[in-house]
Amino acid sequence: MKESFQKATQTFARAIIQPVMFMAVSGLIISIAAIMKMEFMPGLFKTIGDFFFGIITSGVIGSLSIIFCVGIATALAKKKTDAAITAVSTFMIFLFANNAWLTLTNRLAKEGEMGLFGTGQNTVLGIQVNDMGVFLGIILGCLVGFMLNRFGNVKFHKYLAPYEGTKFAFVLTLFVTIFLAIIITYIWPMINSGINFLVDGMAKSGPFGFFGYGFLNRMLLPVGMHHLLWMPMLYTVGGTAEIAGQAVSGAYNIWLAQLGDIGSVTQMNPAIGFLTNFGPLALPLAISLAFIKTARPENKAKVKAIVFPTVIVAALAGVTEPIEFLFLFTAPVLWVIHAVVFGLGYFFSDILGLKVMIGSIPETIPSLFVPLNLGHQYWILPIALGLGIIEYFAFKTVILKLNLPTIGREAMLENDDENTMVAKEKEAGLAILVQGLGGVSNIVEVYNCYTRLRCDVKDASKVDINLLKTFPSSGVVDKQKHIQIIIGIGVETLREDLENYIENLKSGKLNLPSTLKQDLTIHSNISQQKKSNLELYSPAKGNILPMEQVPDEVFSGKALGDGFAVKNHNGEVYSPVDGVITNIFPTKHAIGIETREGHQILIHMGIDTVDLQGKPFTIKVQEGQSIKHGDFLAKMDTEEIKSAGKEDMVIIVAMESKQGQIVNDPETLGFTSPIFSV
Repeated sequence: MKESFQKATQTFARAIIQPVMFMAVSGLIISIAAIMKMEFMPGLFKTIGDFFFGIITSGVIGSLSIIFCVGIATALAKKKTDAAITAVSTFMIFLFANNAWLTLTNRLAKEGEMGLFGTGQNTVLGIQVNDMGVFLGIILGCLVGFMLNRFGNVKFHKYLAPYEGTKFAFVLTLFVTIFLAIIITYIWPMINSGINFLVDGMAKSGPFGFFGYGFLNRMLLPVGMHHLLWMPMLYTVGGTAEIAGQAVSGAYNIWLAQLGDIGSVTQMNPAIGFLTNFGPLALPLAISLAFIKTARPENKAKVKAIVFPTVIVAALAGVTEPIEFLFLFTAPVLWVIHAVVFGLGYFFSDILGLKVMIGSIPETIPSLFVPLNLGHQYWILPIALGLGIIEYFAFKTVILKLNLPTIGREAMLENDDENTMVAKEKEAGLAILVQGLGGVSNIVEVYNCYTRLRCDVKDASKVDINLLKTFPSSGVVDKQKHIQIIIGIGVETLREDLENYIENLKSGKLNLPSTLKQDLTIHSNISQQKKSNLELYSPAKGNILPMEQVPDEVFSGKALGDGFAVKNHNGEVYSPVDGVITNIFPTKHAIGIETREGHQILIHMGIDTVDLQGKPFTIKVQEGQSIKHGDFLAKMDTEEIKSAGKEDMVIIVAMESKQGQIVNDPETLGFTSPIFSV
């Protein structure tokens, strides 16, 4: 049950982050436009600012619900295109069904002097419905994702085939959506009242309410539930206001609206207090200095190299997880202290009247253009310094007092250079991840959120956490079958690289290097056998060449492994070992074989013959077929290969082998005695 809940929250977190990332970019553009349209700007700048502010505010901020609906649905569903179409259709069906039921039951609110503000209803895409804000998009997006994954593969009789799969899922979703639209007319007013009561209570609690918000924001982060707190607060429930004749909900939306109408604003809305986040600017530097101060002298340089990049990432991108996950799981008491100081940022901001948005440097810059008598920005530096000092001394004192194993305080940094150096190479690093996760066959899914590489595995016992820790990261979170590796904002690129690497391993284009540290029990006996128990027979009748004489640097350099080649043959290729055909390349120029002991053998027919698109090759076996040495595998048209200017030799590679030897006279041409031994 616990594992299922963790899986669900992680899935939701990675889905909701997709639209949120686009909101951040849109907000930055809106902020720049708002600055351009301020009174002191030249006329042309004001015109351009007005133009972009109106378009993006209405087009993006005014359409958050459907953006979240489509974004979450496509993030959750496996069939992305169908999910987008279904999400838009479902959203529109809900609007019309909700409006129709409100009309039928005579509960459609009438506009007052401020329109529908305060009635619990709102106009969405021109249709009056219950005002659910961004919650509507979240609920419908999750519904569409679930329905498509659950019913999207249903098959019918051939005469009903047009209605199977995602079409059937859409029909089911249609009826569920109509039912939901009706039920919402009765239950949402109560839910909305409860939410408003809690938010109003938090706001009326003054600085203590804001402290509670900041404290919970950090405490919920490890389980991914912080999204359920800050996201609605920023875009829906974090206050309401009437600005420039328009009703606005959500702390971030209120901030943008007031920023765009700053010339008419006489007082900043209290809801902006939810945006005074000093986490990216003040706290990472303090934490880093505490870690450096408490590190062992011989490790200080290494600690600096690790922590200072996380400070830059936090300040410029607002991503604090890389520095926070350096201590979250190794010293949880520090996390509680961090959450308290994080909350104090909101607490002091409210007490001192600071009412502008604080975040990363790009997010904070627009705040500097708000009149000082409204925003009180002169408190930014004192609050930041004060929080930094508190965090630094609190961390330093507790680390030393409790002898916490924070970064730089363990001898591990002294003696683990070998694996760390290997991990700096891209492919070697990817190999560490795959082996650390238990191998390709143990990996179920690889995905990411904003900063974390998330990997689901079949068997948690095959995961080597110590090996994973040698990969350059901010930490590894062991949740049994759900492994998280804290990377930072470059995680999406790493995830794509890892997916491609895994696909290449599955297809046989690459093999895991044997030089990396591994301790996987399932392969331990095989690894011992690989050192001395492989004999290869000739795959063809011809002249035997050692690998060093193959006219291709990839093979002659033994990048794939040691082996030998056969030239001057008749084009018939036979198996050099007993085993199973694991892979036949699409271009037919190469065949992969796995022996009973787990050896991987590559038969490569010709050099650079991949360019011939399989034309000179006739394959006589199939993937999954068991074979004996001497079985007929393929026929090569040597004349066609030579006429294309390619070398026709057959190359045999014992993958991952370091050094082998030719054990019989190279002129012995036959299949009765082994030619090569590893």
